[in-house]
Amino acid sequence: MMGSADLAWNEMTDHGGAIRPHWREFSQRFQHWSGVERGALAASASRMIADLGTTFNVYSDVGGSGQPFELDPIPLLISPLEWAHVSAGLKQRTRLLDAVLSDLYGPQEILKAGLVPPDLVHASPAFLQYARGLQPHGGRFLITTGCDLIRSPRGYWNVLRDHTSAPGGLGQVLENRNVTSSLLSSQFESLGVAPLAPFFDLERSTLEGLQPARGEMPNVVFLTPGFRHPSYFEHAYKARLLGFPLVEPGDLTVREHRLFLKTLAGLRRVDVVANRIDESLLDPLVNGGRGSAGVAGLIEAWRTGNVSLANSAGSGFASTMALMPFLPGIARKWFGEEMKLPFVETWWLGQEEVRHRVLDQMHRFVLISAFGRDELLPLRCANFSSSSRKHWMNAIAERPYDFVVQFDMTPSTCPSLEPRGIREKPLIWRAFVMGAESGPVAMPGGLVKVGKFGQPPQLWPRHAGFTKDVWIPDGDGVLAATSPPPAVPRRKARHSTALEVPSRIAEQLFWVGRYSERIELSTRLLRVTLRNLGGEAGRVQQQKLAACLLLVRGCGLLPMELIVHPSQALKTLAVLIHDQAKRGGIPSLTRSLLLNAAAARDRLSDDTWRFFNRLEDVVYTPEASLNVTELLRTLDTLVLHLAAFSGMQAENMTRGHGWRFLETGRRVERAIGALSVLKTAAQQDTAGPILLDPLLETCDSTMTYRRRHFSRPELEPVMDLVFFDATNPRSVAYQIAILHRESFYFPGNSESGLLSKIRGVSLALSERFQDPTLPDVAEFDELLDRVESFSDMLTQHYFSHSVRRVY
Repeated sequence: MMGSADLAWNEMTDHGGAIRPHWREFSQRFQHWSGVERGALAASASRMIADLGTTFNVYSDVGGSGQPFELDPIPLLISPLEWAHVSAGLKQRTRLLDAVLSDLYGPQEILKAGLVPPDLVHASPAFLQYARGLQPHGGRFLITTGCDLIRSPRGYWNVLRDHTSAPGGLGQVLENRNVTSSLLSSQFESLGVAPLAPFFDLERSTLEGLQPARGEMPNVVFLTPGFRHPSYFEHAYKARLLGFPLVEPGDLTVREHRLFLKTLAGLRRVDVVANRIDESLLDPLVNGGRGSAGVAGLIEAWRTGNVSLANSAGSGFASTMALMPFLPGIARKWFGEEMKLPFVETWWLGQEEVRHRVLDQMHRFVLISAFGRDELLPLRCANFSSSSRKHWMNAIAERPYDFVVQFDMTPSTCPSLEPRGIREKPLIWRAFVMGAESGPVAMPGGLVKVGKFGQPPQLWPRHAGFTKDVWIPDGDGVLAATSPPPAVPRRKARHSTALEVPSRIAEQLFWVGRYSERIELSTRLLRVTLRNLGGEAGRVQQQKLAACLLLVRGCGLLPMELIVHPSQALKTLAVLIHDQAKRGGIPSLTRSLLLNAAAARDRLSDDTWRFFNRLEDVVYTPEASLNVTELLRTLDTLVLHLAAFSGMQAENMTRGHGWRFLETGRRVERAIGALSVLKTAAQQDTAGPILLDPLLETCDSTMTYRRRHFSRPELEPVMDLVFFDATNPRSVAYQIAILHRESFYFPGNSESGLLSKIRGVSLALSERFQDPTLPDVAEFDELLDRVESFSDMLTQHYFSHSVRRVY
């Protein structure tokens, strides 16, 4: 078994230690970096990736699997001549796999000719019987494919495995390129690195060209499992790049064998789905009882030709490793060609002759589940104990068709950046191919996964670890001379769906607005309460603290029945500020805000996402000591961050329906907050005057009150400022005026659904402020109910999509 690092091919140096020609210029630079320069480069890479949202750690906190990728800024360099050979092999492989799928789901000549064992096909859950007899639009099963390559100790690139169902990593490729080309801009330019943009332009035009002809611009959506998926960040990044809506299964519905996107304005016909969901979960009606995920009826819509899937349903079979040893024979028989890219020695144990030959030398291999049925696999056979070996030999004897063995190959190594210097690390290169109408096109670059010595690459974790960019230096124009001319992008007017927002996205943004305001109210309440923990001790100070705690309870941060002794007040407030397990505390509210923002990631700008990353840093700090000064500093920072978010929303967001529902959520929550504190004040007879100071400060209206009245707060003028004053951005009247105004911009026909009632409620609320009578506690309750009713009707009409509106 070749498993030691000294046998590995070195990407940068030859066996004599000389720098390979295409590495010379770059290596001369990074080998002279000082420790300070290395540290600054690594820190910059981490910061840029974090700002892009790649390391937003929502997954481990909400049940997702794995950890986000990290970036090693030193790229893998591939010479243009070597790339020409690899790209030719990748394109040949894509043509072959597509031909195999077309045959297996069609005439099945492969099986009749004995080129592939029928048992391999029919035993695989990835071979979807419902796809038999169908040919996708354009005749291509594979639109985007990935191929993991590993270089042998002899220097040849070998195929480790294929990714043909929902290949991941393309978004990560682009993010890595954006970071490395910025951090190493001079090296990038001097090497003339082949660009990636033409490949993504080709992907966009290819997807748009898949739609069934309907005489209008195609509607393409990018389907993701959701923000809990480890690769969600790259799905969002990729969707934004291509300009397609990022949707989840719940955003789609099938009516009369046609696929529709649920938007605020109704149901919008979908022509093409760029799929990133496991195809076995695409449609609960055909997934064999594997859960209710997916879009009910999607497969029937695809079968009837009303929607195109990229990649087509059933394409995942081409990535089964059991198929790999049979591909060379098919290539010779059909194409009259040998495989340009060899594969890592792989055997399917469903063949008796092969099985007997392989079992005698199992120590050379990694045991892999052929169809993903054994969660304990893959395992390195050389590490088997006697009991483990006996267990797996028995399993292979009972069901040999379920197992594949693959040679335990030592990967090549490449320079990697570490805090103490530059070290060699093993790597796998994932390359990508686009199945364009004119033929397969390989992307000049890719994604490198960095591993650890002593572990077979088949065992490397899927969603964790370091990645690298791949640079193909083309300073001499070798690659440009052999590349096909780029396709001229089709010029077109703004798409008719450009301003549409899926109902789920509108709901997430609505709750982003609500939670941001809820956090701000809580922050301001806790800040004014903490300020009253200091100062001169005495009866008045205790009364001020008690008044603040009344407001805290009145806004639901603490139970109404909870009595907080002054000596325990600091501890109680600290829990609300820092305890992540405290329901209704700032960390809990922030988590809800971030989850909703993550689900609408493709609708948020990079600057807005940087704000969310910073907000997370403020809230999720190590356990704080019970120190008023430190707690106040945290709350002050939080207020400034929330103000920055409000400013970005006001100045940077286009006034479309996404902004409109975010703004509506903010105004609903701010109205509820102001009504809650005013109701608390109206309920108090004796504590009222002392309670008005913290009320004004919580509503950020203290200075305005002082300029107007030059006196201590009194209930009637406070009500005038915080309830009636339509010029005060913190007043109830101001919020209701905005809600009433925006209700007339909500999409849809007022004659259907609840839209007329929504506008009626907003009108009734706005008319209340024409009456100068001060509200009492009962009316505050009624107004709170009306605002909540307004919110509930928005949910029923726009978010749950109970009314059918098709166009």
